Amino acid sequence: MSSQSGISAQQELVDFLHKPCPASQEVQIVTAAISDDSTAVQLQGEYRSLQELQSDLNTEPRYVFVRDPRTNPEQYVFVSYVSDSSPVRLKMLYASTKNTLIRQIGGNSIGKQLLITDASDLEDVLNNGEAQHTPAVLTESEKANLEISEQQRRMKLSSRKLVSQTDGAPTSLMFNIQADGSNIVQLLQQSNVLTFKIDLDTEQIQVVGKDNINDPKNLQIVTEHPSYTIYRNGSLNYFIYSCPSGSKVKERMVYASNRLGFINHLKDQAQLNFARVIEIGDPEDLELTLIANSSQEEKKQEEEQEAAVASTSSRKFNKPRGPGRRR
Repeated sequence: MSSQSGISAQQELVDFLHKPCPASQEVQIVTAAISDDSTAVQLQGEYRSLQELQSDLNTEPRYVFVRDPRTNPEQYVFVSYVSDSSPVRLKMLYASTKNTLIRQIGGNSIGKQLLITDASDLEDVLNNGEAQHTPAVLTESEKANLEISEQQRRMKLSSRKLVSQTDGAPTSLMFNIQADGSNIVQLLQQSNVLTFKIDLDTEQIQVVGKDNINDPKNLQIVTEHPSYTIYRNGSLNYFIYSCPSGSKVKERMVYASNRLGFINHLKDQAQLNFARVIEIGDPEDLELTLIANSSQEEKKQEEEQEAAVASTSSRKFNKPRGPGRRR
């Protein structure tokens, strides 16, 4: 997964933050949020005190810029506020957008950087505080990955039920699955094509399509959004991850970061092994030879096994006898 979301700040926000701090204000507080269509970071509001901001925060993540003209009128304290109860997709989106936003505002305008999950932690923003400070020696990519890993760790400590194969690793699955392993196996016995979608509202991986086909040419893959497809051809299973052109940024991030976790879940919980794992863009990019006729695959495997057995059990010939001695 790319550590950058591709979302940038609106010029209105950048210009507003570059205005001189009013000398009459004791503290300047500005908030920003990612737009509903996940295309830009927008200016949201301005507050006169941390207490006023605290009363307005809820489960929706926010970027907060705090500047004290009495101590440091040139730099903001940057706060990434992401509640533990915020939706998973927003946690990932805010973590991967943060560094792009800071770069646009300008490193000279940003001082301390904090990550908080509770509105009460805002009390320490203008102090040295005990909130998490992002190490300045890390690269932007490392910072984003570190923050995403921290969000995953916090989610594992919460009461949410998550499927995870490797603690904090990219192979973790951050969404519940609508059907358990046994149900998926039963569905494959009835239909040899299953299509899965991640519902960002319910935060579930759901079965959205079932089909029975006799020829790989008849395989239909969703074109409207990314998807995971399981295709059973004979005794062989194929996993296809499709991400069509035109897919939304947040969809690309969510599907890419959960692909390995979902595959591992299917292997562990449903005992499904895949002959091939295939990644494509648009459905027409799929090469049918990759999901070849199962009989050809099985025949090839049998031939390889027979060749291996033959090589280990082949009869050894005795060394030929030399010519007899002349009399």
